[in-house]
Amino acid sequence: MPGNTFRLFGNNSGSHLKQSLKLKQNKIKTRAFLFVVFILLIAFRCDAQWRQLYDEVSFYVCAHQDDWQLFMGTNVYNDVLTYNEKNPGQNGKKVVIIYTTAGNLHDSDDANSCNCMDPYDHYQNHIPYWKVREHGSKNSIHLAACRMGGWGANIPYPNNQTVIINGHSITRYNFKNTASYYLRIKEGNYGKWKTEPNSNAGTVDSSTTYTCWADFVNTLYYIYKAEMDSSMIEQKANFNYPDVNEDINIGDHWDHLMAGRAACEASKLLSANISKCFTTNLFVDYNTQNLPPNLSPPDIQNEAAMTGVYCMALLDYNAWPEWGSLYAEWDCRNYYRTITSCENPVQANLLAQDSLISLKIKVYPSPANNNLFLQFNLPTKALLKVRITDTKGATVFEEDTHLSTDNTISINTSSFSNGSYMLLLGADGSKVSNTIFEVAH
Repeated sequence: MPGNTFRLFGNNSGSHLKQSLKLKQNKIKTRAFLFVVFILLIAFRCDAQWRQLYDEVSFYVCAHQDDWQLFMGTNVYNDVLTYNEKNPGQNGKKVVIIYTTAGNLHDSDDANSCNCMDPYDHYQNHIPYWKVREHGSKNSIHLAACRMGGWGANIPYPNNQTVIINGHSITRYNFKNTASYYLRIKEGNYGKWKTEPNSNAGTVDSSTTYTCWADFVNTLYYIYKAEMDSSMIEQKANFNYPDVNEDINIGDHWDHLMAGRAACEASKLLSANISKCFTTNLFVDYNTQNLPPNLSPPDIQNEAAMTGVYCMALLDYNAWPEWGSLYAEWDCRNYYRTITSCENPVQANLLAQDSLISLKIKVYPSPANNNLFLQFNLPTKALLKVRITDTKGATVFEEDTHLSTDNTISINTSSFSNGSYMLLLGADGSKVSNTIFEVAH
């Protein structure tokens, strides 16, 4: 009996040992499996952050590396700040800035543009000015994005990427929820498209050549597509570029206007291909200096900071910082009107007709209280087109009316908020007239 008991105990003990060993092996396997899953989850999370899906993409197209800071800075800054990395449930916006030209001082010989030295690499005896300007634009976007890195920081900035878009080698710079594309087209060749749309345009770094205007527009279209397909939950986007209506964007740089035209044509192509219209903001550039300041003190501070960082970065390389009195004028003014990508940005403004001649008009009183009076030197039967917009370009009044016998009409402004407004006028045989007036109750 004792032997049997021993054998019975021994048999049970061996079984328990086997089960115990098996349990340990299973635990080891389970722990190993969970560890691998944990590592994969971390990797997936990191990859997901790198491939962050956004609620919307904001595209900004400009000619030069300092354009958006001066003319679109408040919108860019606010769009960038919609991203909240501490709250993954709020995906916010991705901001994509496309710089179309190199912004070089001289079309043919950029090497003589400035005596630019690399402060971080003393073996680089000369840095082309366009590279210095790109460095400045990156500093501006760093400041807007999250104040990460900078002087004295130990966090390295990411390097440029080279991407192939529409068969062209293009430099792309990704920083947090922003992406910057540098097309680096030579400004001299770029400007030829005004009259020679079938001519080609090379880049300052000889990375590619755009065979014609259509090739350039198609490249912008494919940049739009690439960023929307890879970064969005839905196909939701908005577009921002210089106003192509020269009666509104008066006296603007031709490179700005060409960037606006290309951005417009590319967004129209996108809308046609996916049957969807997108919100589009058309900005006034140089002419904002002739309009009343319309930004709040915090917005002015933000724009001045982004412009100042850009200029300081140029000084790092012994380059002319570009700062001037006009920078202060532009930094306190952002003017734009809003249409959709399905509209014609020139025809959308019914007042824009090249054949019209100048209007003579008296606007009083300013500031207006309950009524604004307009007096003209026009035939009494002329059909007058009247439109009033606020400082952000939104239409607050629009009417087609025949002049009265004394060439005077009145507009009820009692419902207008206090502030500045732009009066846009046109009539038979008369050119558009832009007049600023104030309302104060």
